Amino acid sequence: MTPWLPWGVAHLAELEALSRRRRLRTEPGIDPGAARDRVLESLSRVDRDRLTSRFLDLLDNSERLGLKMSHPGSFGWPGLLSDISAPPFMLWMKGDPAALHPPGIAIVGAREAGSDSLLAVTALSREVARLGLCVVSGMARGVDGAAHLGALAASGRTIAVVGTGLDRVYPASHRFLETEILAGGGLVLSEFPPGDLPEAWHFPHRNRLIVGLSVAVVAGPHRRRSGTYITARIALEEGREVLVFDGGARGWEREGPDLLESEGSRRIGSAQEILSAILSGGEAI
Repeated sequence: MTPWLPWGVAHLAELEALSRRRRLRTEPGIDPGAARDRVLESLSRVDRDRLTSRFLDLLDNSERLGLKMSHPGSFGWPGLLSDISAPPFMLWMKGDPAALHPPGIAIVGAREAGSDSLLAVTALSREVARLGLCVVSGMARGVDGAAHLGALAASGRTIAVVGTGLDRVYPASHRFLETEILAGGGLVLSEFPPGDLPEAWHFPHRNRLIVGLSVAVVAGPHRRRSGTYITARIALEEGREVLVFDGGARGWEREGPDLLESEGSRRIGSAQEILSAILSGGEAI
């Protein structure tokens, strides 16, 4: 139990600070262990004792719920995630961690996308899974859900990175989707501990994990300056390939892809074009 404590306490401290719009990590990009130690050094004895007690309760609760846990350097930790500037100190997982081993391709986009766009995203995701790649998304309504379903239709693996604790499903209407992801050998993961509700700040914050688990991010139909656009910008800052896809898109659904393309991102229309873009960009597969 002891090796988990420093990571868990630092993680809870960071989440508390972020909920108050404060940041404890002032030097992004440093070794996760060094970042953890600096967070711990910033805590008072009272806060450290309080967070230790809370984390020990979370360990018991996670075991009761059948959740797996991982921290940087531990078994099951996705190495690609440690390459981003501020990886989490802790992850909770439900499902098969083997889903983390194939290279990840993130497919994200608007919750309100129309049916033609969703059919196109589903078809693209199916192609991606057939190439042996893992589809990563956020299990939200719209494009995210279509991306997961496409991978499952090809009997491929898919990872859902969610913005709540894993003791709940959000949105509740996607309970069936979580069931299918897990039955298909996929994974649902979160940096938010069991009991955490879907607070607004969780979702833009978790988007860096979608980026971190992927060698490339495909930005599907979305509005300008939306959450999808922010995710694409994070990917560019983290040195990941950003590709745009607007198959089936109409009207406002093209705004985001057009903006990203004008800023230099490549437009793709198939999984093979995704693979070609990654290989030409020098990413390891």
